[in-house]
Amino acid sequence: MPMDSNSDQRAATTGPRLWLGMMAYLVIFSYPLLQADRLYRDDIWRSFHGEMGWVSNGRPLSSLVVLVLNGGPRLADLAPLPLWLGLAAVAAAILLWRRRLLGFDSGHAWLAMLILVVQPFFLQNLSYHFDALPMALSLACAIAGIAWALDPRQHHDWQARFRWLAGGGGILASLLFYQPAANVYFVMLAFHVALSVSLRGRPDWPRHLEALAIGVTALVISKAISIWLIAGDYSVKHSQLVSLDQLPGHLVEQTWRFWHYAAMTLGTPTWWLVMTLTVVTVTGLWVTAWRHRNLAGLAVMCLVTISLPLGGLGFLSVLADPIWRPRVMMGFGAVYAGLLFCTLHWLGRSRWRLVNDVTIGWPLLVIALGTPLTLSYAYGNAQRQQALFADHVSMTLIDDLAVQPSAAPLVIDGSLPYSRTTRNAIASHPMIGELIQPYLDNGYWWGYQELYRRGLSAGFELSSDTALRSDFESRCQSLPPLVRRAWYTLYRFEGHYVVSLEPRCHRSLTTSELPIDD
Repeated sequence: MPMDSNSDQRAATTGPRLWLGMMAYLVIFSYPLLQADRLYRDDIWRSFHGEMGWVSNGRPLSSLVVLVLNGGPRLADLAPLPLWLGLAAVAAAILLWRRRLLGFDSGHAWLAMLILVVQPFFLQNLSYHFDALPMALSLACAIAGIAWALDPRQHHDWQARFRWLAGGGGILASLLFYQPAANVYFVMLAFHVALSVSLRGRPDWPRHLEALAIGVTALVISKAISIWLIAGDYSVKHSQLVSLDQLPGHLVEQTWRFWHYAAMTLGTPTWWLVMTLTVVTVTGLWVTAWRHRNLAGLAVMCLVTISLPLGGLGFLSVLADPIWRPRVMMGFGAVYAGLLFCTLHWLGRSRWRLVNDVTIGWPLLVIALGTPLTLSYAYGNAQRQQALFADHVSMTLIDDLAVQPSAAPLVIDGSLPYSRTTRNAIASHPMIGELIQPYLDNGYWWGYQELYRRGLSAGFELSSDTALRSDFESRCQSLPPLVRRAWYTLYRFEGHYVVSLEPRCHRSLTTSELPIDD
């Protein structure tokens, strides 16, 4: 289409300046994550062993790119370089996608695509030292994939092959970097279809159907590769599909569960902004589409409207037991970004004196891109304070265990509380409670790995004997402690060392027991 071809030319001339502007914003946004300087979950194992472990998760490209970056199979902690390289790739991919959006809006509405990175759930993906680059590249490949799959040039065989090779390669690479990111491809395609219907009364049938076929083909190929690669109980369990007879009800249940989860964890301003954008966008799409009176276009609009709520989890909803963590909810960012783009697009076209781009559009964009900064800085600072607190407790515990006459299995009873800074941050931003979990938390595997990484002898092996823990809790008040500290009490019980963090067995008044609003 000539419109898209001209858009490509305009976008190419301003690309470098826009990329630098986006990178400046993303560096400011990501700075608190660097300042926190905390090994995040899987980082503990990779830092300890120097090994990758992504291939068995069906993510061979993650291992490949990190192998190249490290110059060998042994991992070194290169943070923040991987994070910034990943963000640079995402910024470049957004510029590619911008070319597809200029046919609908040539103003600043495309800046809504930054929400793909700064949406609250994606903060977990960016928190990793070792995995930030693969996860960011998975997002970049999904964005670039849909931009290439919707390339507007026609009438030449090589251009059709380009869409299949480049678009298909992008979405397949996304799946082989980190599967959930591929949801972004399908959500962006759905918005492109809806905007086409609203603008012209119908989809661009050849281009949109071809892009859909490309995405579905990539999913099938990725699933075949994953079956061959995936190993380990955890990965196998979370990659199994639900049976066909349970699929409809399962989809509804998973979708409802996601949006309820989002309502509970997103901050109130963000949640109400998303809901308001949803009402405005759906209404606007239907009003503009209805004016064309094209039945086929209206049928497609109905299908898109029904499908968009599925975008929060996307194709992960068909898994029998999907991983329920913020890092897999990348489709939500695409839904949020699409809603914001549509609203900014209509505000830019408005001729009303009180409702237009100047009075509402720019303030809306500032709020949408400014709110994530407050969450990022609150999260980074809370994470830093929690890490300092946990480091002190862990090293003290290791010292106390090191002077015991003999090693024995170790049991953690209870959970290390949040620091006061972290609790205040969670009260203000509930999402932070989903992103920060104390490692010393009963039988939480990462808690033990963190102790071993810091120097605890392997003789104090992990014990997850729940029966022994229950027996201990019923008798702890009559047991003499080996050591009593401000945050834990150490006992010897039935051939085990028990570190109690529970108030009943650890009788020590600490500031964590005071009300948060004291």
